[in-house]
Amino acid sequence: MENKSKHNQGVVVPKLLLFSIHLMEFISPYWGMRLAAFFFSKPFRYKRPEREVSIYKEAKKFSYKLNKSSKRVACYRWEGSGPKILFVHGWSSRATNFYKIIARFRELNYDVYAYDALAHGASEGLTTNIPEMIDTLEEMMTHWGPVEILVGYSGGAFSSAYVAAHKHSIKKLVLISPFDKVITVFEKYFNMISLGAKASQLMLDYFTKKTGHQVEELSASQFSKAIKAKTLVIHDKNDREVDVGEGININNSISNSNLLLTEGLGHRRILRDSSVIQSLEFFVLND
Repeated sequence: MENKSKHNQGVVVPKLLLFSIHLMEFISPYWGMRLAAFFFSKPFRYKRPEREVSIYKEAKKFSYKLNKSSKRVACYRWEGSGPKILFVHGWSSRATNFYKIIARFRELNYDVYAYDALAHGASEGLTTNIPEMIDTLEEMMTHWGPVEILVGYSGGAFSSAYVAAHKHSIKKLVLISPFDKVITVFEKYFNMISLGAKASQLMLDYFTKKTGHQVEELSASQFSKAIKAKTLVIHDKNDREVDVGEGININNSISNSNLLLTEGLGHRRILRDSSVIQSLEFFVLND
């Protein structure tokens, strides 16, 4: 079983940050919102654990300057003669979080690609958001294309589903622990920091204006209806960060999708489980 104290409780907000947000909100709901919005947009950069070092060292490492933001993303390739497969990590993560899955597809001689999203890992940026993550994925796929297989995890799964719904050249799509509605992510954050109703609405309006996307309308189970790729959705029944029902909703919205439900792996250990990797491999290798 996953060590829940380390891996399955999500983000713990420092008391000083909570105090600062509430103080600012008391003075001005707008400035309280801006402080809350900053920390909402700022991923944590964790030190690369020892288990990921080997696959990191084996990668061909380079950077790519994005056209839209002019920021550089850290890119990785494990070259092979097989089909191209692209891995898209989640929030506060990095490309090598897929180390165990990448190692297996290297053995299968696939041409493996991955990158650190903006404000993650070795890439530039202090803050980011889901629309920016989608834009980055779209640009990287154009740069590296054509990509036949796309594997996304958590926030990266949401981005992958969005791109797959608009780029029908993807043949196979794997969504691991995907969340469905962006508004749900906001609401969880509002509850976690006890943000007031006025500041919460200001924050939704702020991100809608900033990203050009209506927050309430960003729903994977809605846009996934347009996905043509053969899809595998993997989600753990005990995921305490993204409810399994969200993965089920997305799976049900895709016409050609299979659902794999695991148990006891939580939100993070699912990427390192041997049976999950075997199922993913079988899906990718077989028609």
